Amino acid sequence: MIPSPSSLKEKIEHVTGNVAQLAEKYGRTANDVTVELAVKHQRVETIYEALTYHSHIAHNIIQQLVHTESELTQLHAPTHSTHIIGHLQKNKASKALSYSQCIETIDSYELAERLNNLQNTRIMQGSADKPFDIMLQINSSDADTQFGVSLNEAEELAFRINELPYLNICGLMTIGAHTDNEHDIALSFEKTRLLSENLRAQGITTLNELSMGMSGDMDIAIAEGSTRVRVGTAVFGKRELP
Repeated sequence: MIPSPSSLKEKIEHVTGNVAQLAEKYGRTANDVTVELAVKHQRVETIYEALTYHSHIAHNIIQQLVHTESELTQLHAPTHSTHIIGHLQKNKASKALSYSQCIETIDSYELAERLNNLQNTRIMQGSADKPFDIMLQINSSDADTQFGVSLNEAEELAFRINELPYLNICGLMTIGAHTDNEHDIALSFEKTRLLSENLRAQGITTLNELSMGMSGDMDIAIAEGSTRVRVGTAVFGKRELP
């Protein structure tokens, strides 16, 4: 019997290895799918250790994002990318731009416009030199409990945001159907993939990422074309509450 991985290093290697195998299983390469370590409520020391083995992390909470990234800078942590995968309020948009490289949860024009104006200011001040990467969050299962733009409204929103000069739509993100029914989960991911393909065919050529799948459904997500999976529990175990 193969023992379960115990150390953080072993768990990260186990997850990334599994993701690579799944990508190859569905006719893709290991490099086609990036693992984002979802670090919600993890201690800075734990995140620092994780970054010695893996360079992609993702935050749900802006307050933790600011604290963690500030501490990691002081600790001279390894170079890494930081994405935002939690709902973003407009009054925290400036901090989001300052402490991350991509916001995956854009679901309204008002929020996008706020970010666009702020990024314009950052470029004029010299703290940024290019449009900021964003993803549109799609409520692909029409769940009342999930954020995201509906599939019916996503196309119009995408083209409106695509006109904003200081934002770059690099992909779509969805949480997917919250159910044990694998068919429904796969369908929500499939709908997001088809939307991505349609938008790209209509001219939003920068839209190359699909952030779909978490610890419990990443197999289904990768089968449906995910390029980024958000993994927390499989690496860190049950979340540590503050």
